[in-house]
Amino acid sequence: MYARLDFLFSIAHMPGNDVTLHRHGCYELVYYLKGNGKTRIGDDDYEYREDDYALIRPGTPHDERHAAPTEVLCLGFAPLREFALPEGVFSDQRFKDDVDDYAPVLPLLLGMVKEMRNKDEDYAGMLDLLASQLVLMLRRRLAGGSPAYDEDKFRYAINYMNENFHQRIDFGSLAAMAGYSLDRYRHLFKAHTGASPGRYVLGRRIAHARTLLRETRRSISGIAADCGFASDSQFCSLFKRETGWSPGAYRKASP
Repeated sequence: MYARLDFLFSIAHMPGNDVTLHRHGCYELVYYLKGNGKTRIGDDDYEYREDDYALIRPGTPHDERHAAPTEVLCLGFAPLREFALPEGVFSDQRFKDDVDDYAPVLPLLLGMVKEMRNKDEDYAGMLDLLASQLVLMLRRRLAGGSPAYDEDKFRYAINYMNENFHQRIDFGSLAAMAGYSLDRYRHLFKAHTGASPGRYVLGRRIAHARTLLRETRRSISGIAADCGFASDSQFCSLFKRETGWSPGAYRKASP
């Protein structure tokens, strides 16, 4: 298997019934069966039309604004091997300069819908198999990605860490989603940000703890929990190691 299916559903939207910014922990493919409008994926705005599909990487915020009645098929999947897929809005139509073996993704998606509806024996395994085929199709069809993706492969991971530093973060999953082994991912992440993934998250936790110590009267236990530390003792030990102060002393010294 190359991928695991996380969710699959269809939905219809009317103009004005927009989808607000949200994010997922897996890749999402949104296929526009009908309609037109706009979608924001990360920092970029796109227009969509019938037979386009949006591909969004894990952790990237995205929304949807409908200019006409829109029907979509939404699919979430997690690659199980080291694949890196670009994000953006792509056409599922064939153009004259396409390679001879080009195949649209819609028939594959409709096959997945049929499996989900019928729920025949081993349908869950078949859905994962079809999701694996989809990943391979996308990788071949969108080979090379986009310049923005090549220049900023770690943006979605950094966004995800900034939003979820107070929770347990699976760096192995982030590495796989970015298309690297964990060791290679750690090396490249440090080259990109100046810190390893673990130290980056710790830095976000310590920074948030400083703010809470200065600006609130939350208990030390409450702040430890809010910032994602496993225990009060771990929080106090790491805070002192990183700042030179105990949490209590830092609070007393703060204006």
